[in-house]
Amino acid sequence: MKKIYVFVAALFIGAHVNAQTVVDFESVTLSSESYDNGSGGAGEFVLDGIRFANYYNSGGWWNGFSISNTTDVTTPGYGNQYSVITGSGNNGSSNYAIYYSGEGINGVSAAQAIDSFKITNTTYAALSMLDGDGIGKQFGSTTNAQGADDGTNGEDFFKVWFICEDYGQTMKDSVEFYLADYRFQDNNMDYIVQSWTNIDVSGFGFDVNIINFRFESSDMSNGFINTPTYFAMDDMNIRSNVGVEELSASSINCYPNPVSDVLTVEGGEGTLRVFDVNGRVMVSKDHNVKSQVDFAAYPSGVYTLELITSEGRLTQKILK
Repeated sequence: MKKIYVFVAALFIGAHVNAQTVVDFESVTLSSESYDNGSGGAGEFVLDGIRFANYYNSGGWWNGFSISNTTDVTTPGYGNQYSVITGSGNNGSSNYAIYYSGEGINGVSAAQAIDSFKITNTTYAALSMLDGDGIGKQFGSTTNAQGADDGTNGEDFFKVWFICEDYGQTMKDSVEFYLADYRFQDNNMDYIVQSWTNIDVSGFGFDVNIINFRFESSDMSNGFINTPTYFAMDDMNIRSNVGVEELSASSINCYPNPVSDVLTVEGGEGTLRVFDVNGRVMVSKDHNVKSQVDFAAYPSGVYTLELITSEGRLTQKILK
């Protein structure tokens, strides 16, 4: 059975205020020096209305996010992939998230807006860049992990792009952050990030609801990054836009409900989404007066339809 952590901030429609919440990952229960990488069937993590993607297969491979409280800052290598180089979460807290290349983050509704979060390097990535590890090179060296000249002249870097979108995916912007930078003329300025650093995404002119990630590194082989593509995250600041007006159900017609195959939605114009019971987005599409959603392949259960227009929002339960 899929286990999912759901801690959704309450929405008071019509209150016209913005509720501030910090996702600090402390609500995920872990034993000492442990982690949840999805191996127990947890699947994605949904915390305060924010979905942190996770994929785990039976072979033991995972990507997306894991939640951890391990404190090992000295052991190099893949076996220590769940530790953070700071030894703890932000401000000495226990839990934090580890991201490894995969799907990213999204709010389960338009009411959730991401303003900022803290990131730093994992122990695995930091020590790989500091000392080299047989796959990733030692940053600042003129040779790769195999000892051959790599053409960098030691001017290495490792960075991550935060690619941000609004809920309707109509607006997009990005910000880059260097997790390590050895390109300075003065080598004393070279650095590998080893402290929690704030990333602010509140200034784009739209509410950030979706964030995906893209890594770049100077250490490449055959088109692939040799640097471990990980970072740690903590203390995400989100706003719940609780002043969004609810549309009258009488202004939108959804039929048939219960549905077996195709659901028809009539009325309004905006963005239509359908969520399953775990808050996973099943459908996201533009809606112009009339749309159809094919439920034929979905399992029986209760779904939530959400329609966001310039006038407000409609949410309605759909039974399959």
